[in-house]
Amino acid sequence: MSRGPGYFLLRGGLAGADLVINLLPEGLAYGLADLLGAAWYRFAPGRRRLVAANLARATEASGRPARDAALRRLVRDAFIAHARYYLEVVRLPPRRDRISTMVDDADYEELAEILGHGGVVAVAAHYGNFEPAAAWLAAHGHPWVAPMERLEPPALFEYLAARRGMSGGGGQLVVPPGVGRRLLQGLKRGELVAIAADRDVGSQTREVTLFGHPTAVPDGPATLAILTGAPVFVGTLRRTRPGHFATWLERVPWSPSGDRDADIGALTQSITDTMARHVAVAPEQWWAAFQTLWPDLTPESLDR
Repeated sequence: MSRGPGYFLLRGGLAGADLVINLLPEGLAYGLADLLGAAWYRFAPGRRRLVAANLARATEASGRPARDAALRRLVRDAFIAHARYYLEVVRLPPRRDRISTMVDDADYEELAEILGHGGVVAVAAHYGNFEPAAAWLAAHGHPWVAPMERLEPPALFEYLAARRGMSGGGGQLVVPPGVGRRLLQGLKRGELVAIAADRDVGSQTREVTLFGHPTAVPDGPATLAILTGAPVFVGTLRRTRPGHFATWLERVPWSPSGDRDADIGALTQSITDTMARHVAVAPEQWWAAFQTLWPDLTPESLDR
């Protein structure tokens, strides 16, 4: 791959920002993230409209509709929460030895019991921050494998891949091609396969209803579970205060009917419903809302 001056300039800038952010005291670092998130909210009207439309749909379906001033506050909080997520991606690797103090009320014995019985399909929404979970798994010797989108520009992709794969100890990120084969191998070897599956990222999808409206989400988690018999869990880490998270791990029951295609569709809908329940607790932390989630709510349609 050809790497021009722009690549090295961006890598240098990211390395410099990484150094500065990790030198800041926690309170100051989060204060900076909050300021940047608020500025992003103010100066990105197109993105603001998309986030508002997505969150309004989520809150309406969960019985807590947010409108007018309440919706504006929720959207502003979403921009700040998203900025905090990026801050934590940068700051977590040097602090992975403190992971047990960052995750509140985690039932580590239950997690160890689940992971002690072979391969597990773990599904997450783009919500809160799932990076501490990868650090916890690695710290306790549990191998995991997860797909990652190949982002542009390459310098940014490499930087984020290094941060998300920071845990070592058996954790592996995989990118196309060959992702499905590697995930299937991981389950057969007894590894945890982690997949974020609340929005279409260009993989094989299935039509579902999300917060009462039709869309498509990846059906990979359901397909892997039905092919291997692996249990399926939806797990989220919700930010409770700067640098601290609450866990929610919920098993999604399923049983084969003999019709594989129908089983994949039904399980994909059950996974989606479970993720929606998790998101509804703190919708401002659902950073998938910064992307197109429903085909009738796109940046183009909202700009008209």
